[in-house]
Amino acid sequence: MSRYIEFFAAPSDAAAAAVRNRGAAERYAVVDASDIYFCADDAVIAWRNLLAGRAGPLVSGQDDPHMVADFVNDGSAVFALPDELVVDLIKASPVRLREVAEVWVPAVVADGTEIDVETAVVLMSGIAELARVAAGTENRLYCWVAR
Repeated sequence: MSRYIEFFAAPSDAAAAAVRNRGAAERYAVVDASDIYFCADDAVIAWRNLLAGRAGPLVSGQDDPHMVADFVNDGSAVFALPDELVVDLIKASPVRLREVAEVWVPAVVADGTEIDVETAVVLMSGIAELARVAAGTENRLYCWVAR
C-alpha cells in the first residue's frame, strides 16, 4: 500500500519517470489520492477488470500497468495505466463509475483501506477526466506512488 498517490498525464514514459523522486504535482495537473491509503497498482487492475465487465477474481494480464520508474529505497515509483483502462475511463458514465466504485470499495476495505463509495467515485471521476483531457494528445496516464 502507498501513502502518497498521484495520477497524472505526461507526454512520455521518460517525462513521467522524471517525477519519481518528488511527485507529479510540481509539473502536471494531478488527481491526488494521498489521503487514501491503498495499493494503486492493484486498484488499477481492479478498475480495468470491473470497467471491462470481467466477473470473478480480478485477473491481471498483458495490459497491466507497466513500470516506467522502478521502486527505489523511499518506496517511490511511477507506472503507466493500461490502455484498456484509459479507454474505458473515457467512455464511462458517472453511473458506471459509481457501479465500479460500489464493487471495488468493499474489496479494498477488507484489505484495511478506509474509503467510502463517494470518495472512490470522486477519485475515479477525476482520473476519468484526466483521461478525457489527454485523449487526442500525445499524453498517457501515469501513477506516482510513494510510501
